[in-house]
Amino acid sequence: MQVNKVKFEAFIALRYIRSKRRNRFISLISIISIAGVSVGVITLIVVMSVMTGFDIALRETIIGNRSHLTVYDPRGKILDYETVIAEIESLCPEIVASGPVVQIEALFKNEDYTTGGLILGVDVERESKVTDLAKNLTTEGGRIFGKGKLPGEKEIVLGYRLANRIGARVGSHLQVITARATLRPLIGRQLGSQIWLTVSGISHAKMSEFDEIYAFVDLSTAKMLTGEDGVDAVHVKLTNPFLADIVAQKIRRELGYRTKTWYEDQQAFFDALRQEKLAMFIILAFIILVAAFNITSTLIMVVMEKRRDIGILRTLGSSTGSILLIFILQGLFIGIIGTLIGLILGIIIAMNINPIAEFIASLLGWDLFNSTIYYFEGIPVAIVPFDIACIVLSAIVLTFLSTLYPAYSAARVNPVDAIRYE
Repeated sequence: MQVNKVKFEAFIALRYIRSKRRNRFISLISIISIAGVSVGVITLIVVMSVMTGFDIALRETIIGNRSHLTVYDPRGKILDYETVIAEIESLCPEIVASGPVVQIEALFKNEDYTTGGLILGVDVERESKVTDLAKNLTTEGGRIFGKGKLPGEKEIVLGYRLANRIGARVGSHLQVITARATLRPLIGRQLGSQIWLTVSGISHAKMSEFDEIYAFVDLSTAKMLTGEDGVDAVHVKLTNPFLADIVAQKIRRELGYRTKTWYEDQQAFFDALRQEKLAMFIILAFIILVAAFNITSTLIMVVMEKRRDIGILRTLGSSTGSILLIFILQGLFIGIIGTLIGLILGIIIAMNINPIAEFIASLLGWDLFNSTIYYFEGIPVAIVPFDIACIVLSAIVLTFLSTLYPAYSAARVNPVDAIRYE
């Protein structure tokens, strides 16, 4: 009996949505309301999918270019780093690879161009297993590293933007100046050391920090630049980068070394991305909110139009709850139809965002997505079921809330007055 009652109210609600000759304006407003909800849902799905895609793509790029975990000694250099690496690897079976690293601040000079940057001295074979150092070498970059026998023949790999700033290419000879302290007869102690290195490769990490300021040399060249034994830290790669916190705690507790995870190193960046995504969701949800207000105005007009019908229904025995449900269902039908249309179109657009962007670019005559700026070949997209569920739920909840006032107004209509004056 209760099911039949709901069917009756749903039938009346659908009848009120469909047009008749004398109330086509209200039907048009209903269509506009459906379109408004659809546009809001489409916009949210596309924007959230693109932002999530950027988040995932940037995370993968960062994980590829950085070690999952960096281990260092707060007291200074790690002198017997081979022993430390053996201790770390024996303690944690989650470790896939590890390698020593030295960080050096330096100036790079090529002819009349000079710029500053950071040199990472690494064990070439080990570092290539820990990070994407080898994969990042462009086709122009030649070998990973070359090992010269004389200081002037030592080699260096430059980030491609760093190389462009000083006009360096593979085979260029750079003057590298570091803050190494040297002792010269008659002159005394002198700060600063200068050596010549040959560019053996250009690295394109697709990450501005690395491409702008980083250069790479092998450990023997790094020792020549610093004049010191030992390394600054040990880079570690794990089976799963999201185990970094667990492994870091174990190393700190068992071995007493300090650690820094890939996420801690970029925490501010990821926090900013998350806050930006939330802000965009809230801002774009206002599109659905405007559509919800449109539904409210539509239902108010329907209530005014159908006062006599409401009075007749009440006279025939319909309760106030039944009248309330009719108009809530009418608004929900509008919202659900709009949400379903927006859901289908939003997913289709998100999945085909790159062809659509290329088509629009061909019409406008300029590129909508510059890969040299964003470091990606195309617009990254990730359709996450949880995000879709949040968008759909938000649309339906806002639609439901928009029905309450007009439905309550309809339920309060006095049947006698409605029939008498209509």
